[in-house]
Amino acid sequence: MVRYLLIAMTIGLLGAGGCASSGLTVATSSDPVTDFSVFRTVAYSGISDRGREVGPSDSSPIRLRIKNMVHDQLVAKGIQEVELKEHPQLLLHLFYGVKDLIRVQQHYTDAYSYGEPGVYGRLGSYDYPDEAYGLYGLQGRTYTYHDGTWVPVPLSYETTHEDYEGTLIIDLAEAPTHKLVWRAVIRGILKDSLEQNMEREGQGIATAFKDYPPQR
Repeated sequence: MVRYLLIAMTIGLLGAGGCASSGLTVATSSDPVTDFSVFRTVAYSGISDRGREVGPSDSSPIRLRIKNMVHDQLVAKGIQEVELKEHPQLLLHLFYGVKDLIRVQQHYTDAYSYGEPGVYGRLGSYDYPDEAYGLYGLQGRTYTYHDGTWVPVPLSYETTHEDYEGTLIIDLAEAPTHKLVWRAVIRGILKDSLEQNMEREGQGIATAFKDYPPQR
């Protein structure tokens, strides 16, 4: 299923700011002492998928599409992608994740349902189901006596919804020291459509890079 293309990883931020974009949550963080203006080259170091490290030569179509979205944003910022052997200034690493979200909703209703004509049933009881109340019986409701009047007891029921939250984490680290200098975390509820997920992923990536490089 499309939803399982991403998996959840919990990784702390350096100190983040964020925004919402098309139902996505986008947060970025950066090292406040790093001079981002000096970075001109980046090398792709791979992907972490399902807790498993995947090398930069991986050719999975889905991973490649997302990697290329990030690549396009970096190029637009004047950062050229090079091979690892070419001594890049930055390293790019991606993390994917998905987790189940179980939502339980409690619903209450005191709507009346009108029944068939019937008898004046069980009026002498102080707590009764009004199986037939007058010509238009209020069927299937329970009443209780409160403050001098009969009031209906609210009916309630629960519904359970299962969603899947996708997470994409983009890390940029200084190549010589492997020091993490910039991170973006993009989260959103996954759809059943692959193309919808990819479109939303692209929107989230563009939002993350909107204010790159960060101002010192």
